Amino acid sequence: MDHNVRLALLVVLLFVYLFICAGMFHALEPWADAWWLGDNNYTEASREFYRNYTANKNATDDFPFVPRSFFESFFYMTSVFTTIGYGHIVPITTFAKVFTAVSANFGIPLLIYILAIFGSKVSDLVLAGEDRFLRRVPGPYGRRTVTVMLVELFGLFFILMIPGAIFAELEDWSFGDGTWYAFVSVTTIGFGDLVSGQRYAGVEADPNLPAFNFYILCKVCYILVGMTWVATMWYLVADVLPPVRPEGQPVQKEEEPEPEPAPSGTLLANQA
Repeated sequence: MDHNVRLALLVVLLFVYLFICAGMFHALEPWADAWWLGDNNYTEASREFYRNYTANKNATDDFPFVPRSFFESFFYMTSVFTTIGYGHIVPITTFAKVFTAVSANFGIPLLIYILAIFGSKVSDLVLAGEDRFLRRVPGPYGRRTVTVMLVELFGLFFILMIPGAIFAELEDWSFGDGTWYAFVSVTTIGFGDLVSGQRYAGVEADPNLPAFNFYILCKVCYILVGMTWVATMWYLVADVLPPVRPEGQPVQKEEEPEPEPAPSGTLLANQA
């Protein structure tokens, strides 16, 4: 099978798996209110959090850690598979926690494998451009330094600053906060101090608004593209770093052959 076809099928598999997991997670996480909190499936810590939340806010406000729509569940599963983990949505029920752990065991390796392939392909294109346009830069390390700096500047502008300005406009943030959110997202740091999707176009987000759900889908695609940029940087840098294991050294030390047993009736040298 052609490598590009296989990669396309893997991407389709990833999104299908994300959609299935999002639907199952959304079914396992109902709205948290007084009736659901009477269910034994909720932990005491969840009930205590909800009591503290409603003590300081209007009891009719939405419980903040429950996905309000399918696409919010979709974004939650994306944050799990990418290991970003913003923390704005967390599993409350025991079933949802078990399901998240099981689905992540398959989703995280699949995503890492896809990103590794994309990073390798993009780095190959970058290296082809390096050989063509940076021939006059002296030394291989000099050429690679210039290449990494150019790719870094490209990402700074197109992966961080421009998306940061878009986030700032849609989420009613400052430009600095929008760029900061873009940075902690594509690097999978995910502090959770800023989470997109709480507001949309300056007003409170409506999960039933089709444009808002499309916005969530665009965020997922953006995060995957941004992580591909990070993977490309890793490939470019790792290509010129010395190997962790010296070349020619085996992974495992060869076992020394056992000495042959001495013939019967003879003394060993140290016994003579």
